[in-house]
Amino acid sequence: MLRLLFYRCYFSLSRLASLGACFVAIFALIGCSSQQGVESQQINVLQPKLFDPWCDYAVSGQADIVTQECLDNAKQGDENAATNLAYLYAKGMLVEQDNHRAMDLYQVAAEQGMPEAQFSLAEMYRSGKAGEAEPELARYWYQRLASQPVEPPLPRHQVDAQFMLGLMHFQGFGGDVDLVRAEKWLKQSSDNDHSEAPYVLGQIYLEQYHKPELALNWYQVSSERKFAPAMHQIGMMYLNGLLGDIDAVKAEAWLHQAAALGLAEAQVDLATLEFNERHNQPNFIKIYVWLDAAASQDNAMAKQRLEFIIAKLPPQQLAAAQALSQQCIESQFKQCTSLHLVN
Repeated sequence: MLRLLFYRCYFSLSRLASLGACFVAIFALIGCSSQQGVESQQINVLQPKLFDPWCDYAVSGQADIVTQECLDNAKQGDENAATNLAYLYAKGMLVEQDNHRAMDLYQVAAEQGMPEAQFSLAEMYRSGKAGEAEPELARYWYQRLASQPVEPPLPRHQVDAQFMLGLMHFQGFGGDVDLVRAEKWLKQSSDNDHSEAPYVLGQIYLEQYHKPELALNWYQVSSERKFAPAMHQIGMMYLNGLLGDIDAVKAEAWLHQAAALGLAEAQVDLATLEFNERHNQPNFIKIYVWLDAAASQDNAMAKQRLEFIIAKLPPQQLAAAQALSQQCIESQFKQCTSLHLVN
């Protein structure tokens, strides 16, 4: 049977007061209604030859209809059909988008233990997609999924449920702040190779326990999993002297790694480091390239500072900087660090 597809995105919490960047795994939500006799009125004319009783082909984009068999199975409480039909309603695929119907069917499938439905239902309660947010119920469904006994490796949505549960305990969303429970779930998620969980653990050890050396250990784990905010955080720790003496060389190396992965904040900080640490001889072309890279991602600070740097560059150097910047951006920031950036 074709497994339900989920599409992942990240919500940056980088501006949380005194917490730094914290990215939260958030998934696309899916859904269907439990009302009978209504779905067929809003769905494309059915083709009788298509055999798709659980909407697997519809979800994967290999069908242009929803079959009556899938509708019937979902109404009768089949967890696979209900979950897939929920996805179609939440995404507005082949049917009119309807988050309330999505939630109805997720609830049916989640009560039967369908992991995908449990995670999506938790997300809907957390985000308030079908009304007001209900974080207490989100916690309940995250915990129900995260606690299921499964032989490793755990399914990705279960690892993400562990992460979300730990994050909610850390933030006090849906209940009191509980750092002990937050650590428990974040460590479980990290043990299952979640890239952001060790980053948030680093935030806890740095901001709550004031133990930068232990925070560094967690940030390094996250960095090894290519999580750019962790690399950025390590760079800023070296730059701010949180690990001993200020070390601008190590700071720049870590910021470069994060910037090359496309983190706009690291790109701005690289430009700032170049401006501040080079005394009276900053490389304005290099500064321009990193600021323009961040500005291409709609970073407001980069756009503001870019105007100042443009005024510092004569026409010939500005043209060179613009050409290098275009190469940097078109390479998706992979060729920025290899450019020969000279004034």
